[in-house]
Order: sequence, then C-alpha cells, then structure tokens
Amino acid sequence: MARHVTVLMGILAALACCNAAAIHKPLSKRPLRLVQNEEMRFTYTAPDTTLAMPGQTDLFIASTCNHFMGQEAEVTLVLLNNPAWNVQDGVVYFYVTDNPQKGLNDSNEVLCTNNVEGEVVTARCIVTDVSCSELYIYTRAGDVFGIAYSVTVEFRQPNDTRKVVKEKPKVSTKHFPIYVKDECVHHLIQSVSLRAPLELVSLTTAQMTIPFCPNAEQENLLSVETSVLSVSGLSAYTQYACLKTPCEVDSPNVIASSPEQRPLNSLRLESMCDKHTSLTVLVHCWGGEQEEAGVGDYVGKFNFAAGVNLKSPTSGVAKKPMY
Repeated sequence: MARHVTVLMGILAALACCNAAAIHKPLSKRPLRLVQNEEMRFTYTAPDTTLAMPGQTDLFIASTCNHFMGQEAEVTLVLLNNPAWNVQDGVVYFYVTDNPQKGLNDSNEVLCTNNVEGEVVTARCIVTDVSCSELYIYTRAGDVFGIAYSVTVEFRQPNDTRKVVKEKPKVSTKHFPIYVKDECVHHLIQSVSLRAPLELVSLTTAQMTIPFCPNAEQENLLSVETSVLSVSGLSAYTQYACLKTPCEVDSPNVIASSPEQRPLNSLRLESMCDKHTSLTVLVHCWGGEQEEAGVGDYVGKFNFAAGVNLKSPTSGVAKKPMY
C-alpha cells in the first residue's frame, strides 16, 4: 500500500511540474517594454523633390527643438538622375550651418559640406556634434539644367570612431556668399522608424516616445500618423497615443487610439502639434509565434513607423471617442 501511495505521489508531482511549466507568467510581472532612442531612426526629409535651374540656391531647415543635442547628423542629397555624382551630369553643392539667416556669407560658418577643396563632390556630410535647435542646409545647383534632388537628415548617437578631433576641412569658397529667395526656403518633414523589428510577448506592451518639433510655418498644419506592421502576420496590434505621461490604456492622458487588433494597425492624429514636442505611443501585442512547439510564450514581431505630415485642407479632425 505504501508503495502505491509513493508512486501516486510521484505521478502527481510530475503533473504539477508539467502544469507549472505551461502556465504563463502573470502579466503584472511582465514589465513594460521601453523602446530606447538607440533602437529608433530619426529622419528629416524634404516634402517634395527639388528641380533646380543652373546656379539655383535653396535653403532646407530641420527644426529639432533641441531633441538631438550632442548627437551627430548625417546630411544626404539624392540626385535622382545622377546617382554616380558625375559633375558633367549635374551635381548639387551643399553647406550645413546653424546660421538662421537666409544668406550664408562666410565659409567659416559651415558645420559640414560636400564641397571641400581638393576632394571629389560627394552625396553626404556629417555634423559630428549637434549644438543647436535648427540645422540649415544651403544648396546650390551646378551648371546643368533641371537637376532633380531630395534632401535627408538623419540624427543618431555619435560613432565612437568619429570622436577623434580632426582639423576642419578647407571649404571651397567658390559659391559664397549664398542668397536665398523666400520661395526657395523649405522645411523638412520628420519621421521615426525602428532600426530593426521589435519582439514583444503576447498581451504585453511596448512604449516609445516620438519627438517632433513644429516650426512657426507649420503650427496647426501638421498631422502625425503612426503604423505598426506584423512581420509574420501571426500577431496583431493595438495603439494608444498620449501627449502626457503616464500613458496607459483607459487613462485620461490617451488622446487617440486604434483599439482594433490588426496585423497592420494605423493611427492618425490631427492638429496635435501646435503646443507639444513629443508623443508617447503604446503598442499592445496580441498573438504571435510560440517560442517552442507546444510550450513557451507567444511572441509577436513588428515594425513601427511614424511620420509628421502637412495636413490636407480636406482632412477630418480625429477626435477621442467619448464613453
């Protein structure tokens, strides 16, 4: 009899262990996944392609509200019809400065340029230590008709290999001073994306903070759109946006939401950019692939992107639903 009792107790203990392994951790013990700035890509792009006449000068402004102080900024020009940057096919010379004037008079004001004496004209340059709230990119088209190009600025953490102090390159003064007409001033548009897909356990939440900076020309004319896309299609997501923290589901700080679980979940906010300079977004995961066959958590993998856009005159205003 004692032997049978011992065997029975052993079976019950084994079943208890199996059941314990299959039970998921309580949600309260799963911390909120805070997405770090290093995991995101912060980019400013021109709203339209520029078609320049010979010698035409333009000014592109990236307003940052001091979000990226101490970081580096990579400025890139894409020549749509001349990817090899052959001078005879039309190139664009550009200079980056923190000078707020519409005229750049002195090459000593230049933070970086693609027009260095003795070097081949290139597509990009890097500001190694951002110390201002706005960057100004002055461009001048070469002596070729109809050069089409676009401008991009990406902010990121400094690369350790660039911390070596180098002598400032001698900027070519051929195109100075630079004068810009009012109609040739452009404000760059902001976007944010993940550098790599993010993994999230089912029924848990990731939080990311999106900095944005409306300038005087764009206040009340901007909208913010965020999108979450499942990588495998086996997970779905919901989104909640706040201008204040703490940002929690059903919190009064939530100004907009997209509560329907979808593999592609998008959220659009209108007229939210006139007084605030950051947006907090919660992404909640539903489903995913199981870590191991039959056991373990279900894990979703997704991409995320957000863009600040000029609002269409016919766009409707998104309102928080009333309960």
